Amino acid sequence: MSNQNWLTPEEMQRKKARQKNFLYAGLLLATVLLSAAVTILANQI
Repeated sequence: MSNQNWLTPEEMQRKKARQKNFLYAGLLLATVLLSAAVTILANQI
C-alpha cells in the first residue's frame, strides 16, 4: 500500500463533503436543464 493514497480522517471527511457538493451541484444543473427542455418543448406545441 503506497503512502500517497493514504488519507487522514480529516481529509476523508473533506473529500466526502466535496463529493456531496458536486452531487448537489449536478442535481441542480440537471434540474435546470430538464426544466429548460420541458419549457422549450411546451412552447412548440
